[in-house]
Amino acid sequence: MRHRGCGFEAGWVAQGLRLLGLLAWAPGLLAQSLLPVAGDPAAGRRLFEERGCLRCHSIWGNGGTLGPDFAIVGAGRSMQQLAGLFWNHTPRMMETVRSRGFEWPTFTETELADLISYVYYVKLFDEPGNPELGERWFTDKRCAQCHSVGGVGGRIGPPLDGYARYIAPLMLAEGMWNHGPAMQARQTAGGVPIPTFVGREMADIQAYIRRASTLRSRQIVFFQAPDAAKGARLFSSKGCDRCHGSAGRGTDVGPDLRMATSRLRVSEIAGVLWNHSFQMSEAIRARGFAFPQFQGTEMADVIAFLYYLRFYETDGDARAGRQVFESKGCVTCHAAPTGAVIGPDLAQSQVTKSALGLATAMWNHAPEMFDVTQSQRVEWPRFEGDEMRDLAAYLAALARRPR
Repeated sequence: MRHRGCGFEAGWVAQGLRLLGLLAWAPGLLAQSLLPVAGDPAAGRRLFEERGCLRCHSIWGNGGTLGPDFAIVGAGRSMQQLAGLFWNHTPRMMETVRSRGFEWPTFTETELADLISYVYYVKLFDEPGNPELGERWFTDKRCAQCHSVGGVGGRIGPPLDGYARYIAPLMLAEGMWNHGPAMQARQTAGGVPIPTFVGREMADIQAYIRRASTLRSRQIVFFQAPDAAKGARLFSSKGCDRCHGSAGRGTDVGPDLRMATSRLRVSEIAGVLWNHSFQMSEAIRARGFAFPQFQGTEMADVIAFLYYLRFYETDGDARAGRQVFESKGCVTCHAAPTGAVIGPDLAQSQVTKSALGLATAMWNHAPEMFDVTQSQRVEWPRFEGDEMRDLAAYLAALARRPR
């Protein structure tokens, strides 16, 4: 049976996203991560519910409406940028919490890492695209010249109906990647321009395939949540690090992938990989390497690794951090090393030895700090860009100085 129209698809989308939230969190997810900062999204999800975050915030529309949807705000920001974002909204949250009689939630350093990791991780589950737009892209990019969906289209390449099992375009991206060199050689020989994808076009095409497919089984296939740690291992074993460096930081041959994938959704990262696959395949052949192939959910894991590269950025500029400390008015209350003594001397504090320790202490003591700023008529400091990261680097450098 074929289903057309937004009602059916929207229903599946709503159910799919809820099921994804319930089913995707595997025990111990990222617990053995190769990445440098701890944080278990599964534990963060439990904290999000237990500490009452759902009263004000939602995940993909499931939860409160007083604050922003965390599935939308998380993507592309590092852990410290997210910590800064939380801090910037503290005055409004404080007023809401107190007016409604809620208790201000506090966290240990590990718990805050888990919670922030969850906020970031849910963005991996990119919302479905627009099937109407997908049909347009499928035609405009001349995909239909070689491939059919629902019996309509070309016969040069295989039909794409089987991909209708999936909501996200990750398996489609994997299939395109594995067959990329052959597809691109045929397109070049036939004078057909090689398609490129921007924004959410791949997600839109995936949505179109789901709507137009004649696949009999309409049951959605849900994968275990993509594993960034496994993706890091694949990134090395597939030879990606030969050009992009062991942590994706780039070499003289390949670009820094932290910047190339910054603030991109999963479907957009999949598009970037395809867009550059033609040049990559030529460069790989020129260096005598085999073009890497991916099986099962390997491409999803690699994309999860790329997605997390920006999240774990921790190297701040201590000199810039000192300017932040002074310009944001932190010196008004904290001595580090010279300043007021309303608050603790941050040069002597143990919490400043790690960026996450600083963020945890700031959050837990926010009610007291809020009251001080109100009584002293001090403007609440806001942190933009990498200012929180630089501030943490400055304070950590002070903590390391010999007494």
